[in-house]
Amino acid sequence: NHEYTNGWLMFPGYSMKNAKDKATEEELRIEMEAHGFSLMEIKRDDPGWRQMLGSEFTRRVTATTPVTISGPAAGHARMRTLHDPHGRKVLGTLANCSGGVTPWGTILVSEENFDGYFYGRTQTAEQASHDRYTVGKKTFYGWHRIDPRFYVAREPNEPNRFGWVVEYDPYDPKSVPVKRTALGRFKHETATCALTRDGRLAVYSGDDDYNEYLYRFVSRDPVASGKRDLLDHGELQVAKFQDSGMLEWIPLVHGRHGLTAENGFHSQADV
Repeated sequence: NHEYTNGWLMFPGYSMKNAKDKATEEELRIEMEAHGFSLMEIKRDDPGWRQMLGSEFTRRVTATTPVTISGPAAGHARMRTLHDPHGRKVLGTLANCSGGVTPWGTILVSEENFDGYFYGRTQTAEQASHDRYTVGKKTFYGWHRIDPRFYVAREPNEPNRFGWVVEYDPYDPKSVPVKRTALGRFKHETATCALTRDGRLAVYSGDDDYNEYLYRFVSRDPVASGKRDLLDHGELQVAKFQDSGMLEWIPLVHGRHGLTAENGFHSQADV
């Protein structure tokens, strides 16, 4: 994973304070291509491990790579932008942190501190959500200077398209990565997979911000079903730790536990 860059270390003549404001357009675009994640093939032989240069599996996924949106939030009004009026395809993945491997061999990559990529505020109702995620509170990059999708006043819904778990197939270099929205949106740290006793998949993630929560997603269908959209259907849950040391998993399901229209949750996509 290429979680973040430091412009003042990448390019000469800048300091930690002024890099995002003084970097040239070319330098900012280089930063965008330095984010995301890489795939390379390695081989073990005598005397050890080596990278297989020229491998067909070698690939970069960056802040500008087309990524599909799937699951309950796909197509939702809050996922739509000027460049994607259908809310089903986003450019790039950001702030990629620890992930996991599924039983069927795909890779899960987390989007963590996505809030620091956006600049400004919006006058729309979306600002309350941005405040919850601290979007625009402290901008680490100057990408809004060259790409309006990172300027919140122009594209108030663009931040909603980040903060997910991305699944990609390392064995198919032409495959399109997918953001699995059923796994929830927050500052993901890891996406660790485990099988339940009845053969379904559980994916565990933590929100890696102060005073946040631990989550898991449990698939509706067993892994043995072979369904490729297994991570689009299931139940997202949040952990509640009791004083006794016991842990309770609370389902985050529309219509339950206060997740109702009266409280602003009109569908599972809102949840």
